[in-house]
Amino acid sequence: MTRYEEFDSLRGLAALIVLIGHYLMVYPSYADYQYGSSSSYMIYLFKETPLRLFFSSGNESVILFFVLSGFVLYLSVNSAKFHYSTYLIKRVFRIYIPYLVAIGMAILAKMLLSQIDLPYITDWFNKSWTGPDNPSLLIEHLLFIGQYNTDAYNNVIWSLVHEMRISIIFPVLIFLFIRKKLKDSLLWLFVLIFSSTLFLYLFGSNVDITSILLSFHYSTLFLMGAIIAKYRHGLFSYTLKMKKPVKIAWLLGAIICFMYEGIIGEVDFLNNYIFRDYVVSFGVCIFIIMSVCSQKISAVLRSRLLTLLGKISYSLYLYHLISLFSLMYLFYNKLPTGLILIFSFFLSFLLSSASYLLVEKPCMRLGSYFTRNKQEKVISKDHIALKRKIG
Repeated sequence: MTRYEEFDSLRGLAALIVLIGHYLMVYPSYADYQYGSSSSYMIYLFKETPLRLFFSSGNESVILFFVLSGFVLYLSVNSAKFHYSTYLIKRVFRIYIPYLVAIGMAILAKMLLSQIDLPYITDWFNKSWTGPDNPSLLIEHLLFIGQYNTDAYNNVIWSLVHEMRISIIFPVLIFLFIRKKLKDSLLWLFVLIFSSTLFLYLFGSNVDITSILLSFHYSTLFLMGAIIAKYRHGLFSYTLKMKKPVKIAWLLGAIICFMYEGIIGEVDFLNNYIFRDYVVSFGVCIFIIMSVCSQKISAVLRSRLLTLLGKISYSLYLYHLISLFSLMYLFYNKLPTGLILIFSFFLSFLLSSASYLLVEKPCMRLGSYFTRNKQEKVISKDHIALKRKIG
């Protein structure tokens, strides 16, 4: 299976953007910002200008995670060596086991540090590490069961709930909706988009962030990535032949789509999360194609620094809030907030690097170890079938 290092770097950049956005949420002027309101000019720059791309695109970055997952998982499912149990075991070891370690650390840190008195910071900050611990909440976090308070210990895990759910049924989605002809695949995608949008408008007024309805919605983003993966050779070949001005125009269009929320601002009818997600995902699809088909972009994304960032991106996503909340509880009344954020930034990378080396890599090796026998049996059967055909 072809590995696109550019995609790892895109994930790394997305995780970094999520981190930056979350760290800024400790400032009330940023956390409480409303479009059309009179806020500080600096916050306006972060929210409604091109700087938004780096300082306020956390949700957009999660959309990128989902579309990229669809691309990568399609390549895995479409492999000649695909076996569902092998696929699922590797997915569990890749996503779920590192999550368990991280959520365990978050729970431990919360129990040890949340006893320290801390004044009100922002609504966003005070939603986490403030509620009571109880067995049902712990079990829900352990098993990804139902609709529960994902803000309790580490609020990024809501996306992992959807990631795991969709991963489990993704091979079935590929079989049902990704067809031989592109027009048929696109037709099914539009049907699913229309259906999920209709359900959310009818039944999603009080939808929880881990709702099955939202998993349905996000599954369409996975399928976008899958369609790009299925027709990647044609798409990449066509894009490579584009003239430079055309590529630049498409890239600018992708950036505009990615910044859609800040551009639309206070127009509520157009700036709802359903419509916004699809506009952003269209921009993400262009980013994915351009990351491979633009030599300059590809070279930047393959640089050593961004490649390293890509390797630790999952751990960075898991641990940056643990670092932030821990240091805020320890030093809020003792150090300036900006200095705490700087220390937390470096601690996040330290924790992420340790997690990648001590948790993620061993988990990936274990996943390969436990599926080795199945893979060897598949290879053996293919070898026997080939010998019979030759014979």
